[in-house]
Amino acid sequence: MAGKRLLFHPSLRDAALAIVGPFWKIGPSDHHPISTLDDMVKDLDKQKPLDELVIFLHAYTGGMMLEDDDGNDKGYDLDEQAVTQAFAATKAQIESIRFEGCWVGESPKAMAVFGRLFKARQVSGFTWVHANSNIEVKIPKGVKADELQSFLAKQGLAKWLAPTTSSMTELVSMARSQDAKAKLWCEWFQPTLDTKEPYTDQDGKLAAASGKRANFDRLGSHTYKVRSEARLRTVSGNVAKLNDVPHSSFDYVTATLR
Repeated sequence: MAGKRLLFHPSLRDAALAIVGPFWKIGPSDHHPISTLDDMVKDLDKQKPLDELVIFLHAYTGGMMLEDDDGNDKGYDLDEQAVTQAFAATKAQIESIRFEGCWVGESPKAMAVFGRLFKARQVSGFTWVHANSNIEVKIPKGVKADELQSFLAKQGLAKWLAPTTSSMTELVSMARSQDAKAKLWCEWFQPTLDTKEPYTDQDGKLAAASGKRANFDRLGSHTYKVRSEARLRTVSGNVAKLNDVPHSSFDYVTATLR
């Protein structure tokens, strides 16, 4: 059976381990940091055929951010000649490719070109910015699962907990004999890079503590979404094109290639 692989930029390691890898059921042994396009080529050329490749990089419409030989940020359009040439001799075969970076899904055309380099069946990406943060929470000794759930809801955190968060039962088990602390990851998507936490106020303080309105309450659901709220949209790679209205809706776009 073919395997899975997660490639991520080193600056995104913590979120890769806590959210992206577990969400796509890719174990740590199949995680690998990459900084350059050459890193990506070398890693994929060593792999046996893959069922799924997840690429977690800073990104933009139809493109991904890596580094040049001097360590400077460099953007690569997925359909540009430099990328095509880099993989011209690759033997890597990948059934499904998923981009976790910002806005990549706005250009299913570019995703389709990239996917064909690996004889992929489909390539997917989000149309909004992928954001995350973590917060340390005190879990009182002996607290019950429903009580912790209610507390997190009152703090404005429950909605934004990453889907890979441990269950409330698992979390309260940490505090059976004494108070415990847990680092909880939150995840959300926004249409712009103004990625202020949805549960904080305008000053960046936890809204539940400051008494001020949370950013989500002020700006609404058109500004903040969770992963499960993405509309699933499928486009044939043969007719795919750049979205005419960039960042208009929160979609998870899949370009199908065969």
